[in-house]
Amino acid sequence: MADDMWRYALLGGALSFLLTLIGYWQSGSELSLSPVFFCGILAGYFAVRETGTRHGVGYRVGAIGGLPGLLFLIDLPKAMAALGDPEWFIAAGYAFTVVIVGTGLLVMLGFSAVVGELGARVGSWLATRSNDRHFPATGG
Repeated sequence: MADDMWRYALLGGALSFLLTLIGYWQSGSELSLSPVFFCGILAGYFAVRETGTRHGVGYRVGAIGGLPGLLFLIDLPKAMAALGDPEWFIAAGYAFTVVIVGTGLLVMLGFSAVVGELGARVGSWLATRSNDRHFPATGG
């Protein structure tokens, strides 16, 4: 059962990662989490239809789909190189950057995980509203 959860989470997460990355590339500076939400809906829907539960699927989809948010780290070395004298100011800038980046990553990936979970809850609701629900096959 846990393997099925990871399968749906990885499929939904990979699709949301790709769509989020394309959206970020097209906008140049904006990161939209709507692909994470909609892929969370899909992953939650299929997980509930096939396994009967969506436990952890949405959080995983969101965490994977939010990884394009790490692209802002590419611009940090350029910004740090622009810092000038004195030496203590440069050291303080680097320390501040490490703290801000760490906090920002946790907040961004956490928010993305919550968005994915909300999508999975909607998908779960849609799957339970459907009349042609599939239950997992049992061996016997």
